[in-house]
Amino acid sequence: MNKQEKYVIDSRYFSGYCITYMKDGIRSDFGGETLEELRIRENNPFLIAVSRSRIEKMLQIYQQGLAGPFKEITENEYYDLMDILPPLRLQADSFFVGEPYSGSLYSFCFTRNNRYFQGLRSIKTERNELDRQISRHMEIICRNATLLKSDCIHPTEKKQGGIELIPYSFSLDGKHSLFICNLVIGKDHSQARADMARTLRSLRSNHYLFYKGKGGYDTPDELIDYVSHKKYTLSSNGRFFQYPTNRESATFVGQVKETGEEFLYRIYDREYFLHLLKRLRSVKKDSGHKTENIKA
Repeated sequence: MNKQEKYVIDSRYFSGYCITYMKDGIRSDFGGETLEELRIRENNPFLIAVSRSRIEKMLQIYQQGLAGPFKEITENEYYDLMDILPPLRLQADSFFVGEPYSGSLYSFCFTRNNRYFQGLRSIKTERNELDRQISRHMEIICRNATLLKSDCIHPTEKKQGGIELIPYSFSLDGKHSLFICNLVIGKDHSQARADMARTLRSLRSNHYLFYKGKGGYDTPDELIDYVSHKKYTLSSNGRFFQYPTNRESATFVGQVKETGEEFLYRIYDREYFLHLLKRLRSVKKDSGHKTENIKA
């Protein structure tokens, strides 16, 4: 291994590729520029040169971030994917599409209970780990929750113009409740109830992993895909993640800096939260704090 070689990247994010390569660690192999000259050419003071070992670690995290939750597909889509190329690791109920998506990542497809699913996974993933992920996914999409509505709270005097709060929660096991949000009833009852109904629909449609409270994108993954494609920046006035005292959930909140679009998601699932942390490394972020780094 050449210990002098360097890879030039933007220090704010890593989206799977490098700007250039320096075999001698000083000048670009493609244009001959130094790092300072590259910063001027690209009009980007955030460019840095990193070692091969660091870039390999960043690639690993980037690919892990792409391996998000499985998505349901149709039966026709399932068999079309099987027929595109000779499938890899073919079994009666699953296969990998015979062409890589990125590095060791391939589209992995499986079927259960006459339903069909697809997701990006490493071709090197052990079968027992794939089975664990499949079982967990099937459990998630089939589970039911109990909606809990608490007694009304009166934070202001019950006079004309006063408001009422009705806390909503849900329970997956009938024992522990997880807070959703407060129904705030003021002068406009209909709008408050419509907003709550939209929140509950989002929570149910995402199988109680998270819900969208604000924004134009149904899932955090869709938001990150959009921001990454446009090379936009996610912005937050403080921390992107906010936690309740008992840390039963995490609220992912902020805005798209270039457009002003606001977003808010409340996340209840630890695996999805860790997936989101990895995905956030692939987009530019503007915050007064570093993104939390929670160990798996």
